[in-house]
Amino acid sequence: MRFSFVTVIGALAVCTVALPASVPHVVHERRSSSSSWSEVARIKPDGRITLPVRIGITQNNLDKGHDFLMDISDPSSENYGKHWTAEQIAETFAPSAESVDAIRTWLTASGIDPSRVSLTHGRNWLHFNASIAEVESLLHTKYKYYAHEGSGQGHLACDEYSVPQALRQHVDMIMPTVHFDTKIVSDPSQDKVKRDTSFLQPGSPDNTAWQPKKGRVIASPNAASPLVSYTLANCNQYITPDCLRALYNFPNGTLAKSSYGIVEYTPQAFLQPDLNLFYSNLAREIPSGTAPIFASIDGGVAQTTTQSFSNNGESDLDLDDSPYPDPSPGGYKSKDCGRYAPASVISTSYGYNEADLSAAYEQRQCYEYMKLGLAGVSVLYSSGDYGVAGNGGQCCTKAKCAGGTYNSGATGTFNPSFPGTCPYVTSVGATQIVPGASVTAPEEACETVIYSGGGFSNVFPLPSYQSSAVKAYFTNHQPAYTATQYNNSQTVRGYPDISANGANYVVAVDGTISLIYGTSASSPTLGSIITLINEQRVNGGKSAVGFLNPTLYANPSMLNDITSGGNQGCGTPGFTAVTGWDPVTGLGTPNYQKMLSVFMALP
Repeated sequence: MRFSFVTVIGALAVCTVALPASVPHVVHERRSSSSSWSEVARIKPDGRITLPVRIGITQNNLDKGHDFLMDISDPSSENYGKHWTAEQIAETFAPSAESVDAIRTWLTASGIDPSRVSLTHGRNWLHFNASIAEVESLLHTKYKYYAHEGSGQGHLACDEYSVPQALRQHVDMIMPTVHFDTKIVSDPSQDKVKRDTSFLQPGSPDNTAWQPKKGRVIASPNAASPLVSYTLANCNQYITPDCLRALYNFPNGTLAKSSYGIVEYTPQAFLQPDLNLFYSNLAREIPSGTAPIFASIDGGVAQTTTQSFSNNGESDLDLDDSPYPDPSPGGYKSKDCGRYAPASVISTSYGYNEADLSAAYEQRQCYEYMKLGLAGVSVLYSSGDYGVAGNGGQCCTKAKCAGGTYNSGATGTFNPSFPGTCPYVTSVGATQIVPGASVTAPEEACETVIYSGGGFSNVFPLPSYQSSAVKAYFTNHQPAYTATQYNNSQTVRGYPDISANGANYVVAVDGTISLIYGTSASSPTLGSIITLINEQRVNGGKSAVGFLNPTLYANPSMLNDITSGGNQGCGTPGFTAVTGWDPVTGLGTPNYQKMLSVFMALP
């Protein structure tokens, strides 16, 4: 999937205020400073760059969305499982005609011809392409190139932008403007270099941000046979599908009656030879050549030209065990919103720090996850691999991450992740088999190479379904940290919700069998288990389970509580896994048979 709005080589763009126009304008959004991005140059408004402008229109009934979702997701509701149609969702939350007309009138008066402007199928975004000069005039702003300090990657954005005061009530946000939402990728010049395969330690510079962490090679392409044999006796060293089945008590899937989507972003891609290598070593019941169904969104491609751990590691791991057209040269021109029926389970192993993005952006996106829940989709996100720290181990310099500035991670304020803190997704943390223990022994929080991401949001309030669990945590296990270190108000969303093993996965990557670590493994593992439950429900004439969290929190006994280990970061031990919910492993790990009994008993 293409993730940035415009391809800009070597830099990123941002804005400052221009001269006022005859219509009074007010600042609509202003970005917080970011220590990860540096200004490179002013963008010349000479017509060479075209921006894909997207105006998010204020929607109706969002204040009722939580109640709508609980009505079909709360296991005590008589309407459990009665998911909404796409048309019902669009109709319920569609902006008013007044809002759409007001924005169209403003655009026309500003010189944007009506023929250039289109309304999305969901009726909540207006799209048009415009030159830099047009957008700067429209929004009273200036664009600049910015570059990410870690990767050199470029991006287009602005410091602030303005709209007519009378329009503020009709506009949620306009993009691309102040949102540094580009997925950070590694330096392309390094893509062709074979990564060091030595065993990685937590915090190593090679443990890149959202990517899974690569350990030692078990079998090379030229090896006559694997260096190890995989049995249930050595699951504490090598996690295989058989180990996962033993850990979480689930069978092989046989019904093929439910769908499971795993999200990857171009240039991330799986390699079919890697899947075949995995099948021949660890899943011989799967025929060679078996491949996932490829669904391209926004011009995403299954590229195989550039092969490296950074390009294939995430996708191979996920498969082994922004929807905007791009007007730039070679960019994708179609509109994919509504093109695909969503899978019943969607797992994503990528994420941001909450402080990377504006609260308005995150709230708008979170509501879209709420809509997916209404449609009966279980949305899973990995919680992160740096404990209480953010991507790359960075911590915030101010309480509640105000200002969005980071340090190296040796000290500072805990840095929660997004979208895991959105109350309408299921955030998945990581566990591990205790070193030296058997596969049947209780697990602990992951402390091998990675630490389970967890903590408390600085944006989202405490959801009703989680309230009792979080209150019990603070009553019985009050952390000693202060408000300077984390949001200890006891009124905000805690994460993760649940966990699964995230250490020592045996994965085929670039022709070798290697060990991989991360919540990037935990989330797709949980997704597989939920898909098996969906198959049984569908086979019994019932709906997919949809939004998981209300049922998880209402039935914690169907999970394996994790009570040891922690998620250190920011120069602290982090939080500690305790009895009940905790901000390290959530409610615990899945027990398929117990979960199946609970979900099959629901309507």
